[in-house]
Amino acid sequence: MQRPLLVGEYDFTLDAKNRVAVPARLRSAFGEGIYITRWYENSLAGFAPDKFQEHLDARSGTEWTLSSKGRAERRFITGAAVWQALDGQGRVTLPARLLQYASIGRELTVIGVDDHIELWDRAAWAAYRQTMEEGADATADELAAS
Repeated sequence: MQRPLLVGEYDFTLDAKNRVAVPARLRSAFGEGIYITRWYENSLAGFAPDKFQEHLDARSGTEWTLSSKGRAERRFITGAAVWQALDGQGRVTLPARLLQYASIGRELTVIGVDDHIELWDRAAWAAYRQTMEEGADATADELAAS
């Protein structure tokens, strides 16, 4: 079975136990569980185990192990990572330290980003999305010129 492409934007509310559902349309990608970790722009990322390993393998070169910045990035990503199986309702529990890092309150947005999902505080995602949308043409032009 082919893994689904992880796309879309989904709004959720954390329950009292800090659980959030993985979007039903994306759930099949996480049949072997999910690694949740710190990510960029003060968000969290969720990877299927094989995709998390691929992400780490792609960065396993000399720069990631010998440079202080490479080691710091590796610690940033792996040091906070937690693995969980989805419960019977397709939910995962988000650890308090990860919620604090991403400033996620009760309202959050889950977005599909090709090979992983990102979890954002809903208001932070709305602000970031607006900035991203306003600069989309300039970004495309800059990338095309590289």
